Amino acid sequence: MVVYPSVLERGVELCEQAGYDVTTAPEPADAPAVATPTAGAVGLVDDPRTVAVEPLSEDTVGPEAVVPRLASALDAGRDCLFVVPAPGGGDALARLVASVLQTPAVLAADDPEGRRFYSGPDRVPLSDGSYACVRAPPERVQWREVDTGADRPRLELSVADEVAAVLEHVDALAAADRGSFRHAYRRNAAGRFEVTERGEVVDTFGGVTALRRAGYTPVAMPLVPEHCLPPGSDPGRAWGVSAVTGDTVFGPDGPRPWP
Repeated sequence: MVVYPSVLERGVELCEQAGYDVTTAPEPADAPAVATPTAGAVGLVDDPRTVAVEPLSEDTVGPEAVVPRLASALDAGRDCLFVVPAPGGGDALARLVASVLQTPAVLAADDPEGRRFYSGPDRVPLSDGSYACVRAPPERVQWREVDTGADRPRLELSVADEVAAVLEHVDALAAADRGSFRHAYRRNAAGRFEVTERGEVVDTFGGVTALRRAGYTPVAMPLVPEHCLPPGSDPGRAWGVSAVTGDTVFGPDGPRPWP
């Protein structure tokens, strides 16, 4: 078995085998590698397009890292090849990334009750300069839309089966009202984090880690497709995922050899 010193090297090799010219680190803010199709190149998904190669680690295979990287590729008019480690020699992490990107693309769920969103890397800022938080573990927190018969679905933050906050719709996240949330946190003049409940300070902490240990979870901004993806892009038809030791690329239509 070939052992690759990095997942990036495997991504470069896959693209070269498929008939692409690859440039690594073309610009500091660009993808780690960009592959340009040559004559006879085999497209990653459909017709050959430029491919952004995005290596991931075991800590960055979740939606909060994967979706922004796909968005950057789409914004540049590229497909995106994610390459992941293969602990134990399997495809488990590749399947995990593919599950985030397959239909419903970049959504936790899309059903008659409304869309449910993944959590992103950013926090929800509030109208008074603080940030929303809840007194619950992060795995119990979920953003979802609720169809009320109005022009647009209502946005709810739920903690387990209880509604913790209600916003008019997803666009209200841009200027969320402090009064919509029971708890919030901010850094005070002394540099400590203070938690407020309905405007009253109830706890102070030396940092976010201590805040979390006390049972408070900063509320993550949901990954709303129309907010985090370029207008008119098709996130369901522009990506592939490969494990560093595998010969299979997982894509919109399932696993297949590539090239």
